[in-house]
Amino acid sequence: MVDTEQMRQLDTLASRQAGVISRGDLVIAGWSQSGIDRALSNGRLVRIVSGVYRVAGSPSSRRYSQVAALTACAPDGYLARHTAAELHGLLPVAPGPLQLVMPHHRKAPALPPDLAVVTRSRTLSPDEVVAREGLQLTSAARTILDLAPTLDSSALAELVATGLRLRVVDETELSGVVDAHPAARGRGRLLTALELLAEDGRHARAEVEIAALTAILGAGLPRPVVGLRIVDHTGAFVAEVDLGYPKARLALEIDGYRWHSTPAQKLADEERQNRIILAGWSVLRFSAQVVRREPEVLVAAVAEALGLG
Repeated sequence: MVDTEQMRQLDTLASRQAGVISRGDLVIAGWSQSGIDRALSNGRLVRIVSGVYRVAGSPSSRRYSQVAALTACAPDGYLARHTAAELHGLLPVAPGPLQLVMPHHRKAPALPPDLAVVTRSRTLSPDEVVAREGLQLTSAARTILDLAPTLDSSALAELVATGLRLRVVDETELSGVVDAHPAARGRGRLLTALELLAEDGRHARAEVEIAALTAILGAGLPRPVVGLRIVDHTGAFVAEVDLGYPKARLALEIDGYRWHSTPAQKLADEERQNRIILAGWSVLRFSAQVVRREPEVLVAAVAEALGLG
């Protein structure tokens, strides 16, 4: 039988666990198998997978899905890839099923396809998993490595820069995970992103500038100088531009919305651009939207300006 106290325990556990409860939780609380079966038959519990239940009336939420998937895969399941990136603050929340990873020797449970997709890994090590907000997930470094094959060079460079800026990962951790997985897909692309960061010190620059530089180099164009200081014929300082080609006297400016959206900022940009032009330089400006969504537009313009189109 299930008494009133056990029902209170059920509600307490459900409130702590986003409405998700396991058979083990119920047994510890004193429930018998017949009591569990009765709660399932009368709708008080709803089976998610074998041994994992949702308490009726619990609200559906992202947290519920995360806890449900991890409980079903316990103790060796971890939120991974895009789902882990969301929790690390690296990517926005995306619709669709969660992504989890389990060790290769463990059999993945048959989760509802709209809840989660589980992959198995032979290479996931204990130092590549962390706890965040009470959830088990892959570390930021391992998450970036796992996402590398699915992203183009520009998006990957921006992801790395975001992680460095938010301080959820550092260059040492990223280099370590790359060294630990020499056969990983996307490893070469991640190495390139790390080399660019190391050479240009770009972890202090805006992610959109990193994306622009990555697109330029990925197209085989000459490497521009990052943070180029422009001076006039007297040697007086004129401006520092995002990217530039001194020999071609070509300046590239990348306008992120945050720093170039107000009337005062736009006026300052115009005055600054005029000073650069009067100093004998050409200027190409690109919005953050173009850099992120249409990098081929940036590449074509730079190539033409350099006489390489």
